[in-house]
Amino acid sequence: MRAVLLAAGVASLPLRSLYVVVPLLAARISFPPPTPAAALSSYVSEVTGIGLIVVVVIAAGAFTFDSHQGLATFLRTRVTSLWQLITPRFTASAAAAGAAYALGTLAAWYATSVLIAAPPVGAMFAGMLCGCGYLVFAVAVTAGAASVVKGTLGTVGLTLAVLLLLPIVGTFHVIHDWLPSTLAHAPVDLLSGTPLPHFFPALAVTVLASAALLAAAVARLGTREL
Repeated sequence: MRAVLLAAGVASLPLRSLYVVVPLLAARISFPPPTPAAALSSYVSEVTGIGLIVVVVIAAGAFTFDSHQGLATFLRTRVTSLWQLITPRFTASAAAAGAAYALGTLAAWYATSVLIAAPPVGAMFAGMLCGCGYLVFAVAVTAGAASVVKGTLGTVGLTLAVLLLLPIVGTFHVIHDWLPSTLAHAPVDLLSGTPLPHFFPALAVTVLASAALLAAAVARLGTREL
């Protein structure tokens, strides 16, 4: 279609304009060869977009049991601690998100190896570790948001607002390497030559922040009035 439109455009030009167009048609347009990092970047973009929203929505549905008073009363009267409600929901949501991410990465890995070139094995596994860590953090943020608002929609909105705010805060280079949001793009950075130890601060903060968010969620839910 582009060739047809270009031919139509050339035909509609004045004759003297052809002296300018013909040399342009003879020019060669070249693009840099595709790389595994560039190929995986598309997958990471999908994960941090649509994939992240799906993870948050599913996790929010699990954590917002207080939005239904009858269900909340039933569940709360059958446990001795809210950890018994939060822990299995967090574990199941985080495990499902991590498994889906790993399977998607393996599929992208195979396609990249067949169509472009085989990416480094170590960088790919390190990228999976960082990507899964970020999704686990997203589930923990969802748990914290569910302790602030009751409804599923409100929980999803608050969680996504926090997750979208982190990259903005990350524009300050002093704290960029410490933010969990750094892990979202880590798979691509690792394939581009960034060593895994570069992401250790973000991984450490992610683990500590996830634990703190879960503890805060349990504490707030324990004092919530139904």
